[in-house]
Amino acid sequence: MTPLPDALRRLFGRRREVKIPPEDLPSLGPLPGLTGVTAWLNTEPLTSDDLRGKVVLIDFWTYSCVNCLRTLPHVRAWHENYAARGLVIIGVHTPEFDFEKDERNVREALERFDISYPVALDNDFAVWKAFRNHYWPAHYFADRSGRLRYHHFGEGGYDHSEAVIRALLAEDGSAVPEPVSPSIPASPVEFDRIGTPETYLGFDRMEYLGSPQGVRAGVTKKFTSAKNPALNVFYLEGGWRIEGGYAESVGPDAAIIYRIKAAQVNLVMDGGGSPHRVTIEMNGRPLDEGTRGEDVTGEAGRSFIKVSTGRLYNLVDSPGDYRERLLRLTFNDPGVKTYAFTFG
Repeated sequence: MTPLPDALRRLFGRRREVKIPPEDLPSLGPLPGLTGVTAWLNTEPLTSDDLRGKVVLIDFWTYSCVNCLRTLPHVRAWHENYAARGLVIIGVHTPEFDFEKDERNVREALERFDISYPVALDNDFAVWKAFRNHYWPAHYFADRSGRLRYHHFGEGGYDHSEAVIRALLAEDGSAVPEPVSPSIPASPVEFDRIGTPETYLGFDRMEYLGSPQGVRAGVTKKFTSAKNPALNVFYLEGGWRIEGGYAESVGPDAAIIYRIKAAQVNLVMDGGGSPHRVTIEMNGRPLDEGTRGEDVTGEAGRSFIKVSTGRLYNLVDSPGDYRERLLRLTFNDPGVKTYAFTFG
């Protein structure tokens, strides 16, 4: 992450610092050990001895989780501002989907998101279980004595979390730099205006399928067109194979139709490493420049996504526009696995 120039820091001015008294950070028990890690990235394996005398932030995340990705600018900024003063951030990458267990995919994500602090691959959920964690993202803060002192689940609360870091660093009398400048843009997501819930497409967590044909895991079926798509109900069209964790297109006529209410639409997909083209339309038309997500390309009067590696693909990005809209995704090639829609 590029440091903010001093001139810009002065332009923004100092941010009002949040102060946290020690009594608001009681001991929550010892920091669990980091055993059972599949692999370490950006570092040699870290042990309890390596962390002794350090303030530690454990960040449970996974690279296809949109909530995790929206926290990363703050986590990177904390690493930049406080690592030299005794903060160690460890990103514990605990995968939700099978393709997230692939070390190559995680390495590509670290490069894509400019993550340079240590990352532990927790493919077997060993660290997750040691912390008794249940959330992505989740932040656990430990002091220099190896005691957990605070945790935060989900997005938000960044000023308070940074104040916790500063308070823990200062407990031994050390000086800490100024808080991170407010150069990180606030998230444009207005959570109370999102009208469509996170939606899984695999059989195990499938809740919002509106297609009249019944589904079973491991079965390939042909689905008929939806005539009057209802809000917050997705419909399959054409040939699909439904597995426990995903729905996979099996013919050139495969499509997903979904009437949603959100300003941002993301879909976790995996093309198995080979390029696949998925055409996207909104209200029967290609997406224009004002609504295309960062993974959508406009060309020759069409809009489409190129799906290759397994990750989160940003389909629609129209900040502040929470109107209902009808999405249609047409899978021009078979073999695309679709896992989950998320919205912003």
